[in-house]
Amino acid sequence: MPARQISRRRFLRWSAGSVAARAAIAGVPAIGAGLLAACGGEDVVAPTVVPLFSPDRVLVAGRPQRIPIGVVSPDPSLDSAVAMPNDDATIDVTVVLEGEPVDRLQVPGRVVRHDHVGEVDPDHQHANLFRYYALRTTLAQPGIYDLDIEVRDGVTGQTARAGLPIQIFDPGEAEVLLTEEPFPSVDTPTFDRPEGIDQLCTRFEPCPFHAINAADSLAAGRPLALLVATPAFCSTAYCGPVVDTLMEEAGAFPDIDIVHAEVYANTDEVDGNYQDPRIQLAPAVVALGLRFEPALFLVDRAGILVDRIDNVFDGTELAEALAALDAG
Repeated sequence: MPARQISRRRFLRWSAGSVAARAAIAGVPAIGAGLLAACGGEDVVAPTVVPLFSPDRVLVAGRPQRIPIGVVSPDPSLDSAVAMPNDDATIDVTVVLEGEPVDRLQVPGRVVRHDHVGEVDPDHQHANLFRYYALRTTLAQPGIYDLDIEVRDGVTGQTARAGLPIQIFDPGEAEVLLTEEPFPSVDTPTFDRPEGIDQLCTRFEPCPFHAINAADSLAAGRPLALLVATPAFCSTAYCGPVVDTLMEEAGAFPDIDIVHAEVYANTDEVDGNYQDPRIQLAPAVVALGLRFEPALFLVDRAGILVDRIDNVFDGTELAEALAALDAG
């Protein structure tokens, strides 16, 4: 059977499980770990690899792409010393199309900061639900690609392989704003002009990023970082801390206008019940055509979207992205 057909079949199996992938993004272990054949010939219990990007048409050909994936320990209760991969590990990723490698990447693991009950070393890390890897690549043509992922056991040092199929679409089929294109002038509510949004910020203490209207920032020709997120709803290890992470890094970039926009317009009306059929999307989210959150849009002084960071980011990745925007 041609490699493309095999890959397509694997992709359809994964696509059918996209609800499970969404659950994994929400912090619910939804795809079980299994045994992988190690390079040394023995079976190794490998971590689960999960897509941390929307299953909608968000990955496109011919543009720089950020493809976040999660590496989940088979036992989230394990201490980082025995979980796989190591805390300081990278993973080796080969991107394959129709059986042919098109890119080889070494991707560092990133750990989202998180809180603990009790006294714990604040600098420690976990190699479980808090870890993610963000691939950066440009793929020339649409198609079904395979990510051939090599991981290393933190205890034995053995390596094992896991695979993840991904679909890359033609840019004309995209269901999200694409990089290298003009960013739309979107009005975002502010403290002075709430624009009918009943909760400007659902963080337990409102963040400071509601003083500037994104449209005004674009009109003034200032670099813009627009984060669409609902802190009260997305409180998991992966996506929950994004507003706090942005607050921690923002002070180093005074020349960038930083704006946070909530996803929903009538949080109070539905008593914080996001399953209520009366829930309404905020006008800014409708204008952006977003089908997932959180999403961070980085827009340069010319009003061009230069980067989009979906679902999860840590302080290091955020600082690098903001520095690139500031310099640009």
